[in-house]
Amino acid sequence: MALIESLPYSLSEAGPEELDGVGNYIVEVLAQGGSKHSALTIYLLDTHSYSPDERSFKGYDWLKKNQIDWFKQTAEGLRKSHEGYSHIHMDLAFIHIPLPEYRDDALYKEGEWREGVTAPGFNSGFRDALVEQGVVMVSCGHDHANEYCSLSRKEDNTPALWMCYGGGAGFGGYGGYGGYHRRIRLFEIDMNEAKIVTYKRLEYGDVEKRIDEQIIVEGGKPIGPTV
Repeated sequence: MALIESLPYSLSEAGPEELDGVGNYIVEVLAQGGSKHSALTIYLLDTHSYSPDERSFKGYDWLKKNQIDWFKQTAEGLRKSHEGYSHIHMDLAFIHIPLPEYRDDALYKEGEWREGVTAPGFNSGFRDALVEQGVVMVSCGHDHANEYCSLSRKEDNTPALWMCYGGGAGFGGYGGYGGYHRRIRLFEIDMNEAKIVTYKRLEYGDVEKRIDEQIIVEGGKPIGPTV
């Protein structure tokens, strides 16, 4: 992590030493025009590697309680300063291993689900913490050929959180799956309107096409499909 931190233009941080993992940190994106107010907070958390308890929970590791507590305390601590922003402040989160809720095939999805969701077998409750703190979107990687966004809802059926995959872009991992081309998810964020548009672009072929373009946040809140 020290090497990554030292690279030109890197915003990466190792994060607090007392937390599980390395790379638990935030990035504050300031508003336009030289403003000192944050318009967007990006939370980044380490999702670790393989399960520490294969007998009980096979597969991959999960976000630990001290990480989730840190996230909640950080979000709550920033709330007052974010209220000083003249527009609507938004929060996003990025992780590597998907949350267990990504497996829910009953959720509305936009995009391709081509392989099994390799989420942890133990659910430590991070999805609920994200919703509680008003995060509008979480994005993950790990499953290279999954590239959908699914909409998680609250108990009253209103949109709660978009859960997206970033798409498999790098050549360091597998691709394929029946003609699947490597791709990357992009986010266009309008700070003034508190609006987020997302789509994917291909590595080759029709590289200008905005695949599965959709509005996921409007007026600072997650919105459902328009069709």
